[in-house]
Amino acid sequence: MADVLLTLHCAAADAEVIGEALRAALQTPVHVRAEAVLGLDFSDATTAERVTARLDRRAIELVLPEGDIPEALGILGRVRRSGAVRWYTSAVLERGRVA
Repeated sequence: MADVLLTLHCAAADAEVIGEALRAALQTPVHVRAEAVLGLDFSDATTAERVTARLDRRAIELVLPEGDIPEALGILGRVRRSGAVRWYTSAVLERGRVA
């Protein structure tokens, strides 16, 4: 089964609980980075974000076997969070480590 990169975009306040839940259940490294999104879709935005037109988001990334994506999304659905989470997958063509 091929590996995929699962990328989640969520509110800054939700990133830690989502990342910890995924790491614990799937036993895989989870990467979290801050993102400022200059948005056009403000349906998930706070009032302050709508005023500034700048969304304070976190990107959460993890590499998984393609068959584990439904489990990861199930975990995401059960985690207590304040807002919606957008997600997508990308094929991992190669990966490695340079020492």
